[in-house]
Amino acid sequence: MKNVWTVVCKNSITDSDTNSLSLLETLDEIQITYKEKIETNEVKILPISFHIVSLWFDEDSKTDRKFDLVAEITDPSGKLLKDFKQECIIPIGKRRLRATTKIQGFGFTDQGKYLVTIKYREDEKTYKKVTEIPIDISFIESITSEETRN
Repeated sequence: MKNVWTVVCKNSITDSDTNSLSLLETLDEIQITYKEKIETNEVKILPISFHIVSLWFDEDSKTDRKFDLVAEITDPSGKLLKDFKQECIIPIGKRRLRATTKIQGFGFTDQGKYLVTIKYREDEKTYKKVTEIPIDISFIESITSEETRN
């Protein structure tokens, strides 16, 4: 079992005629504009939706291959903010699978590097980490028109 690639994006579309996949607005940086100082000691939710899309490949196509997929989001201090679990099956006769996890809201605590970690488990044992996708979050103070006149 191999994770060929994983992308975090705002949306993904599969063409029903060609089965081609379009990944729209890949996400590797988020800038949050604020008027009042952002408290950094609690989890806040950024009201965006996004997709985590992974391509998996397995040479053995003689049986169904079932595995559990987990996407974890951690903040810059390493605190786990949320995990998303999904059961996946690569059907008999197929060698690849595109798995899409659709998520509403992005939790954040402070500015810095967040990690989206992808893991999988084929049996009852521990999960195997296959990739980490960094997403940088920065805060930008909003300047009002009155402040620019002074």
